[in-house]
This record gives sequence, structure tokens and C-alpha cells, in this order.
Amino acid sequence: MSELVEAAGGLVVDDGRVLLVHRPRYDDWSLPKGKLDPGETFEAAALREVEEEAGLRCALGAELEPVRYTDQRGRPKIVRYWAMTVLERAPFAPNEEVDELAWLAPDEAVARLTYPHDRELVAAWAVRGREVERKFRVARLPDGLDAAPRRAIAQGYLPTGDEVEVRLRRDGDDLRLTIKAGDGLVRAEESLPIDADGFARLWPLTAGRRVEKVRHVVEHDGVAIEVDVFGGDRDGLVLAEVEFPDAEAAAAWRPPDWLGEEVTGDPAYRNRNLAT
Repeated sequence: MSELVEAAGGLVVDDGRVLLVHRPRYDDWSLPKGKLDPGETFEAAALREVEEEAGLRCALGAELEPVRYTDQRGRPKIVRYWAMTVLERAPFAPNEEVDELAWLAPDEAVARLTYPHDRELVAAWAVRGREVERKFRVARLPDGLDAAPRRAIAQGYLPTGDEVEVRLRRDGDDLRLTIKAGDGLVRAEESLPIDADGFARLWPLTAGRRVEKVRHVVEHDGVAIEVDVFGGDRDGLVLAEVEFPDAEAAAAWRPPDWLGEEVTGDPAYRNRNLAT
């Protein structure tokens, strides 16, 4: 078996634009990256490669999903990427390795990139922190609901302003603090894990603003529909939520006939407003 090739790189973002590099040797557009030097860490290699290829000294942000593929010599390769912000710029001088830079909006970067794995990485990064979701009342329970995967969820809301909601959720052993902003189909969302001690300290602050429900996951035409059967003071209410990768996919999706009125964007059906 061929030895694994290890490399690292950066998804460098400045003013909402993504950095691409053109490599004359391959006549391709890609993200800045390169192989690790002996004894070098992935993080150090990622920063070094961006500085060498683009003349940018950067700071590491969140690590992105690693990319795995077979290189042109048939070897398995892993590239670990980090989101990066620019700290300092040096004048760019075209060279044999990189002869041109491009700063593009995410959708333009996806269109310009040569390789599918790079396009997928940028596309996934571009939708991070967004929730694209449609919500419905359930007209009748779907066949097979009792056999569908299910889990009990308890969530409570911390007091905030009208535009932002801060939610604590216990979903089995998964404890999370989630911040959402906005209304309608597309909303900003960031979700962070929280330890049991932190959860226990914050949970009392949600008194009077809690929701209990059992979530069932039903598949329809390859799309997962989350059917929430509420308990407590909302006993008898059943809602369904469907998440999508983008607004276009959401608009194109046709719901099954057991879903009733669509209530996407209706504030009366936001979980925060259902909490008691």
C-alpha cells in the first residue's frame, strides 16, 4: 500500500472573499496548500504554505473537514484545511509555483476552482452558520412513525432580545448551547457543545421558557423530515421541520400529503414562542 501523503492548507477569507491560487505547472485553480516538511505539524504547514504561495501571514481559525483523495501518482492523500484571516501582506511576486492570485466571492470561487474536493470544501464553508429550514403543521401522522428513529428532547431559552434567541438543548447525551438570529426560511445559527456542569448552571435560568418533545425522523424522497410530537403544556401539537443545503433546494422540495399548513417564518410556531 502506498504511503499516505500529508498536506495542509488554508481557506483564506478577507472581506468575504476567498483566496484562490493559480498553479502554472498544472494550469489549475486551487486553495493554497502543500505537503508537510519532516517533523512539521499540520497547523504550521498550513500557515507556511499560505505565506509562501501568497505572501500572506495569517491567523488560524476553525479547522474544516479534511479532504481525502488519490493524487496524480496514485497515492492516498489527506489535506487538512483551516479557515484563516489575514494579519499581514507582502507584495505578491508571480513564481513557478503560483503565478496568479484571485479573491472571489464564495459562489465565484466554487465556479473557478478546478477540483471537486476544493469546490465542495468552499461550498460547505459558505453555508456554515446558516440554517435553511421549512416548517409545517402535521395534518396526520405518517405511516410507520412508531417504527421510526426517535429521541426525547428538552430545550429551554435564555432571556434575550427579540432578534436573537439563545437555546439550551438536551438531546440524549448531547448538550448544546445554540444561538439563532433572524426569521423565515434562512436564519443565522451557531451551535456549541456545552459540558454537563455548564448546562446544569444555566438550565435554571430557562424556567418558564421550556419545551418538551419527542423527535421522530422520517424519510421522504431521500430527505429527512423531523416530526416533533410535543408534550407538557403543548401536548397534542405535532410539527415537522425539514433542513436543506440551500434556499433553492428548499423551494424545489415537494412535501408529502401528510404534512399540512406550512408555517415557515410564522413567529407563533417558533420553539421559543411555544416554550412555557
